Order: sequence, then structure tokens, then C-alpha cells
Amino acid sequence: MYQDSITKHKSDIYIVMNKHVSILGLGWLGLPLALKLKKRGYSINGSAASLDKLKSLSEYSFLTSRIKIESDKITGDWESFIDETSTLIINFPPKRIDDIETIHPLQIAQIIKQTPTSTKVIFVSSTSVYQNTNELINENVVCVSEKASGRALIKAEQLLKDHFGSNLTILRLAGLIGPKRHPGRFLANKRQLKNPNVPVNLIHQKDAMGLIEAILEQNCFGEVINGCADIHPKRKEFYENAAIKLDMPAPVFETTTKESFKIVDNSKSKSLLNYTYQFSNPEWIFTKEHLPEINIIGAGPGNKNLLTLKAFEAIEKAEIILYDNLISDEILDVNTQAKRIYVGRKYGDSEDQETRQNNINLLMKNHCELGDKVVRLKSGDPYIYGRAAEEARFLKKHKLPFTVVPGISAAMAAANICNIPITERNQSNAMLICTAHTADYSFEQLNGIAHMLKAGNTISIYMGLKNLHRIVPKLLEVCKDDTIPVNAVSSVSRKQQAIVTGNLGNIEEKVAKANVQMPVVFIIGATPI
Repeated sequence: MYQDSITKHKSDIYIVMNKHVSILGLGWLGLPLALKLKKRGYSINGSAASLDKLKSLSEYSFLTSRIKIESDKITGDWESFIDETSTLIINFPPKRIDDIETIHPLQIAQIIKQTPTSTKVIFVSSTSVYQNTNELINENVVCVSEKASGRALIKAEQLLKDHFGSNLTILRLAGLIGPKRHPGRFLANKRQLKNPNVPVNLIHQKDAMGLIEAILEQNCFGEVINGCADIHPKRKEFYENAAIKLDMPAPVFETTTKESFKIVDNSKSKSLLNYTYQFSNPEWIFTKEHLPEINIIGAGPGNKNLLTLKAFEAIEKAEIILYDNLISDEILDVNTQAKRIYVGRKYGDSEDQETRQNNINLLMKNHCELGDKVVRLKSGDPYIYGRAAEEARFLKKHKLPFTVVPGISAAMAAANICNIPITERNQSNAMLICTAHTADYSFEQLNGIAHMLKAGNTISIYMGLKNLHRIVPKLLEVCKDDTIPVNAVSSVSRKQQAIVTGNLGNIEEKVAKANVQMPVVFIIGATPI
């Protein structure tokens, strides 16, 4: 069933507003729009044209259907797709193919044939429907496009108007920029380009989504609305700067005397919808204060149910995921759309750690500057043996926006899952987390750890499996008590989790006999309940 929300009008009469939205086309704009609307309380049904695309969308928490609009039919269950839909968002552009001027209107005709006139529709169109007049152009002009795709859209718009009437709003978007559509890539290294001094008409993805949400929230139908940034920078200057930002060859423009252009007027979108553009100047996409925030995330011990909500949402929205060795498949599969880049280190790797870390830092920086939503995914908690400090200092030095999202560290997860009270009244009032890899085995640091254990505190040792034969003798030397309990927990929180319990006197033998596999966390000084 659809979800409802209550809207109050000036007359103080309450009405129910249906919030079931179907989005035809979960692409570059449709997918993030679906996620945003879902978060705002809308019930979402989305579509993809191919089975491969549909499979990749299966992880998201809204309905998806395979719907392919063809010139003579609709492949898929269209009736179910629009069942109980209050608003249909048509979001698939004309393809760059021969005869698109004929094909695209026929596709729209198939939608019209099978959709009731009572359905409210937002049609995502383009400002390519407008001709170049060398002046400001608004929604009231008669459109005479100079492109086949623009002419196809004009015909499609008219068909939709004739069928849906006042239930239709047409949103004409300017050139789209944003994540994965950085303008630096549009014209880089191209030559003999014309019109160097004409103004460009662009809109950021965030504003395209913001306008659609405003139309929905304000029930604004029966309109034609332009979506375009306030500022229209000159073409040559804008695209040269865009290429430079990405260290790509700048485009080369010819010197021309006669130039053809249009300036898309967005004043109606601002006044009618009371909308303020987040990227009113397209050049803000180059500035660091408008870059997407990098999320350095603690993924916990591996079970996706132990992620924080903030971590889960950031992973779900990520476009680039840089992940370490111990990140589980079930956590990576929270988002099957993002590009995954493995940057981890396995036991015994000989690669220089400084080189590896420098590469990670540059990957974060470069992708962020492209406008990508970057998640740096670390096991456990980022600041507990996760090298987050080095990455945070790098990002701060380069003035890149970032946030660190805490995760459940392995020791805390193991203690709770295995019922090991790491602090307890009259038993232990402190726990020390340490790593065997950084201990000085000759033995100043390990000596201090042993004295904490002797004083009655609990200690947790990470990455100690291969060095257990060096750790246990020092603890025995200081504590002189081989009955102190030891718990070795392998693969904490995962399906293959295993625990071996013993004491300082027998834990080495028990671990060897059980063939315990890494990763292992040791909790020493506390007995499981």
C-alpha cells in the first residue's frame, strides 16, 4: 500500500496527500533522486531497462521493475509499475540514434496509451528544445529546436500535454553536471571548437533533484519550468578552467566573430517554487567548499548489522569505495553500484606501507575533486589501528571536506558477542587495547602491558596470533600466574566466528590444536559468562 502524509492548508482543513512515486529510469539522476525521496518518506518504485541493471538495483530498499519503453510496445509489467502511483516521473532522454525525432515520441505514446489521465506526471525534458536567439529565453517562447533530440522532446511534450493536461509538469533541465559528470571531461583535449565567448547553461545534479522534490512537495502541476543555474559563465573560460582542475589538456577554441547562443531564464523556478539554487554558479563545482564530503567509515568487525546507521547510509550513497582487506562481502554488497577499489594489506605483504598510504590519499583527493562521493572503508573503528589519522591529516592539509564515522572495534564486539565482561565491579575497572605488531618484544612496552594485567585490568591484543609465543612468556614472567584467563576470538561477528578459551598456561597449545585462523583478537584477564 502507498504511504500517506498529512498536509495542512490555510483553511485549516487537512487532506491526505499520496506519496507513492514511480520513477521511470534509475540512471544518473533517477537513482540518487529515488534514494533522496525514499529518505523523505516517499514510497518509491523505480525501473531499469536491462536485466543487468535491474539486478544491480536489487540491494536498494525500494521496489524496482524491468520496464523497457519501445516505439511499439512496453516490455515489462507497466500496470503493476504504476499501480497506486500518485506521481510518475518520466526520466529517460532521447537516445543519440538515427530517426530519434520519430522514435522518442512513439515511446512516449506507448506510456500515454497505458497510463490514466488522472496520474500526475513530471516529465524531465531539456532546454535543448529552445532555439538560439542570442538573448534571454523563458518558458513562454514557441520552441523551434535546432537539434533532432530537441525536436523529439518538443513532440513528446505536446503528446503528454494533450493527454495529462493540468496533471503534467514539464521540467526543462539545462546541461547536467555533478558527480561522474565533471565539466572538465566534456571538452578536454578537443580542438577547433566554436563559440568561445557564449554563455553556458548548466544545472547541478543536486538542483535538478531539488526542483523535482519541490514540485512534489508543493503539488505544482500544470506548469512548464526551466531548471538552470543563475550564472552563465563564458564557454571558453569555463571549460578551460574545468580541464585544468582535472589536470587534463584544455580545449582549444577558434576565434569567431559570429556566435550563436541562448541564456536560459530560471526566474520562474525560483518564484513559483520558492527555490534557491545550491549551485547558482556552475563554477562552484570547482571550489573545495562545494566538494562532496569524504566519509572515513568504521565498518566494524564484519557483520553489516553492526554498522551504524550513518555508516550504512554513507555506504549506500557512495560512488567510490576504497576498502581494506578485512571488509566483508556483505558490507560491500550494501552498495553494488559504487566503483570498488581495493587498497588493503594482507598479512605478509611486502609492499611499502608509505607508498600504499600515499596512493590511498591521492585516490581520495582525486575522486573527491571529480565530485564523486567517496567512502574510505576500514574494518573496526577508523582510529583504532585503522590509520585514519594519516588520512585525516592529509585531507585537512589539502582542505578537503571529510568526516570520520565510528565503528565497533573487534575487542568490543568480541566481548559482547561472547559475553566477556571486560570491566566489572570488584574485578576490573579498565581495559587496555594494544597491538602485538607494535610491541617492543625486548620488552619495554610489553612489560608495561603485563604490569597492567597483573594489577587486575583486562587487556585486548590485536594482531597477536603469529606472535603469541613471544607475548605469553612475558606476561607469565611479570604476572607469575598461569591461570589468568585468555580468550582467542576469530572472525568476530561473522559466520565462521570461533572462540578458544584457556589461560596463560595452555592457550598456545589450544590455539595451535584448534587451528585458529586470522583475524584474531585476544581478550586476557576476563572469563566468559
